[in-house]
Amino acid sequence: MNSAKRSSKDTKRIVRLGGFALLVGLTAYLVIQSIMAWGFAYLLTHPLCERQAETIAGLPPKEKVILVTEDGLEITAWYYPPQHGVLILALGGTCGALGDTLPPVKFLLQAGYGVLQIDSRANASPRGEVTLGGKEVLDIEAGIKFLETRPEVETIGALGYSMGGVSVIRAAKRHPQISAVVAEGGYYNLGDDITEPGTPKSIFQQLFLRSTAWAFWANSGINPWEISPIDDLPLISPRPVLLIYGEAEADSGHAQAQYQAAKKPKELWIIPGGAHGKNYAVAQAEYERGVLDFFERYLFDR
Repeated sequence: MNSAKRSSKDTKRIVRLGGFALLVGLTAYLVIQSIMAWGFAYLLTHPLCERQAETIAGLPPKEKVILVTEDGLEITAWYYPPQHGVLILALGGTCGALGDTLPPVKFLLQAGYGVLQIDSRANASPRGEVTLGGKEVLDIEAGIKFLETRPEVETIGALGYSMGGVSVIRAAKRHPQISAVVAEGGYYNLGDDITEPGTPKSIFQQLFLRSTAWAFWANSGINPWEISPIDDLPLISPRPVLLIYGEAEADSGHAQAQYQAAKKPKELWIIPGGAHGKNYAVAQAEYERGVLDFFERYLFDR
């Protein structure tokens, strides 16, 4: 009898210890996962960017200007005046668009276009969070205000790569001064791009991705599901949009869905053999010819 009671007590103690160990393990996992998600989101919003050299081989002399955004940041931009009145806003990835970076602009300058390349918020004074196309709309707005003081600028187009592609789409919705948009390699909705709904994942993967999205929200102050180019695209019409994707990134970027969401005039170019950040390299001549043809058709004789 005593032996049975002792055995029962031992069993209950083992169960309690096992439950406690499981709770501790689960708590530790959630804490570690949250720290990892927070760290990943912090790296996204605070990238380490090298500043561009002041002189870039092959580019003409530029004017260095400081754009002051609505939220108080001072962002560097490089201004190349147009030869025929048409200027292209250039927006890049998380480290900005200055110099000989993506998106490429040398061929635009050689064709007489003006260009305003806008740097990253990561290099601003004071340094700001990179918001992957959220507050970058304010940077474009500051750029437009600067261009409106330049009498040589008559028409404005926009060319954006990656985060910059998202930014120019979202800015064009809000600013009718942007008369045509070329957007390369952007995501369709930031919240969904991070969490990847509909893709088979374990519960642990789902928790991590969801935690990353919430950590981005906490770091940037912006709901990632509200940064949604696919919802902005229909509102740009009747101004034209050209979407560019590499073959390897078209599905993840939901290229066809974004094209279907946009209203005419619209174009979609999927580059065979292309990938994120590689499209210009694998099809340089075709890229330059396609972008120039698009801008020439829509930014002249308006």
